[in-house]
Amino acid sequence: MSDVSADVSAEDGAGTRAGTRYEGRSAAGSSSFAARPAGAAGGGGPVVPPVQASTVFRLGVLGAVATERFAAAVEPHGLKPKQVGLMIVLSEGLAASQLDVARVMGVAPSLVVGFADHLEGLGAIRRTRDPADRRRQLLTLTDHGRELLDTCSALARDLDAEFAEGLSEQEHAVLAGLLGRLAADRGLPTG
Repeated sequence: MSDVSADVSAEDGAGTRAGTRYEGRSAAGSSSFAARPAGAAGGGGPVVPPVQASTVFRLGVLGAVATERFAAAVEPHGLKPKQVGLMIVLSEGLAASQLDVARVMGVAPSLVVGFADHLEGLGAIRRTRDPADRRRQLLTLTDHGRELLDTCSALARDLDAEFAEGLSEQEHAVLAGLLGRLAADRGLPTG
């Protein structure tokens, strides 16, 4: 039972929590809840869902949990999630110069310099001067970097399996497809 539905009376399909009235109806064993400020008139006005029911809020919370778990998984390999992200950008051929990598990743160029310094120290990437413009640094993934990225991929697959263990194979495939579509619509790498 969800946190919200725990405060809902089974008798009348409604309950209250923290000044908000939740109204639910059951159809084929499922409940849908909407929130209205407590004391608001019961009819006519728009029903506003609680923030915790919004897709953006749920994705944010799940994303934070997933990021924390992925960070813990890659940390023994000397990596952080954004450094793995930089290696993904390079392996997918999405960018090569530090400035273009920053644009693709949506981070400040100075952050990419720090990520690249660390990855170069691990032997995961190589920096070279762009022969066409000596001011630009080009980044390439080394063989060791590809091995590290393969390790990170295996860790991510394991975490995916844990995260989706309550879903059927079909549900997991649908979720992966929808997340891929949302990512693609925002110009993010989809794998």
